[in-house]
Amino acid sequence: MEKKTVLESNVEEVLEALRTAGYCQSTILLYQRAYGRLLRSAAIMQTDTFNDALADYFVNDSANVKTGQYCHLRKRLHSSCIRKLRECEEKGYVGWKPCVESKVDKPVTIGFQNIHAEFLEYLKAERKSKNTVDSYRNISCKFLAFIERFGYICLRTVPLELIHEFFCELRGTWDSGSLRTAASGLRSFLSFAEGGGRLLAAFPDKLLRKRTIIPVLTQEEEQAIWDVLKTDAVSSRDKAIMVLSLLTGLRAVDIVNLRLSDIDWKCDVISISQRKTNKPLALPLLPAIGNELARYIINDRPKTDSPYVFLSYNAPHNPLKVHSSCYAVVRNLFSRAGVRLGNELKGTRLLRHHVASKMLKKGVAVQTISLTLGHVNPNSANIYLTTDEKGLRDCALTLSPIPMKVGGLR
Repeated sequence: MEKKTVLESNVEEVLEALRTAGYCQSTILLYQRAYGRLLRSAAIMQTDTFNDALADYFVNDSANVKTGQYCHLRKRLHSSCIRKLRECEEKGYVGWKPCVESKVDKPVTIGFQNIHAEFLEYLKAERKSKNTVDSYRNISCKFLAFIERFGYICLRTVPLELIHEFFCELRGTWDSGSLRTAASGLRSFLSFAEGGGRLLAAFPDKLLRKRTIIPVLTQEEEQAIWDVLKTDAVSSRDKAIMVLSLLTGLRAVDIVNLRLSDIDWKCDVISISQRKTNKPLALPLLPAIGNELARYIINDRPKTDSPYVFLSYNAPHNPLKVHSSCYAVVRNLFSRAGVRLGNELKGTRLLRHHVASKMLKKGVAVQTISLTLGHVNPNSANIYLTTDEKGLRDCALTLSPIPMKVGGLR
């Protein structure tokens, strides 16, 4: 039996670490194929050990095998393979885990632990999104641990003054926007927990909301994107995702969870239940969107029994992952269009802002924009007013009634 090289042994160690970490088989197969390419590259370079020259050659092997053009996903995968090999070589292990447990302090009082567990079950029964559950869990844990430091083991005995002290402590490390989120989560917990409702009276009356001018695409950037979409440089799947996001402003989580049954081809409507809010949303199936979806589903979508529209390229063709997949699609297309090549905001959130901004400039009511984007609170769309430069200028007061010298403004 032929003895394995050092490089082959290291590759097997990395793959075994992925299996131990609990990663799905499709991800392991993806890395297995990439490491196969690495071993072939090593054979070409006549080396059986891992070295910098081999690493550089492998990372720079970033061309798509079909088109011959640069593929960011391929380069990122190859870079990840190299990082894991270096970790294996330098530390003797692969420290890659699918998730990291939150380090939020947890209450030690049994009564608080029981109340907290019941609260989490309540949130799940209410079908709150994972992000909401995580946020509310963290702030309620932090609050319970905080009052335990003062010796309280029952919410009924907690004085109102501790609410003020708790928020003062948060202000030391949290920004204003995070404080609003904390207040919302803590209100939910105290309203649920027996004896906690009376503490709501001590909540701050007003917490500042961070208002920034949100970024949107310029006309030139949008045109450059559409120019790329008209070419064959982008796959039909990525075109469908991009057009859907660019014309509807759908959240990434709703795009990747779109099902074939959600598309009503006869009535030209897309009907979904939003993952973030659990509220129904109906959007018109515009011709541009319908054409790209049909082209992908009929010609290029893998032939599987999966109910989801967008699937991975590689077997077993699982549904896409939310942020990593949609962000990669948008960033890759931006790169091809020469748009936002620096550290500017990218991804479907930017496109969601852009859709709202265009609607606002066309005179669409804020309430209608809010309904289109699927907001629970109609006032959530008010932030898009910051993108209407002309409207903001019209609202500005002139300084002409105020007597002053011209030199005073210099």
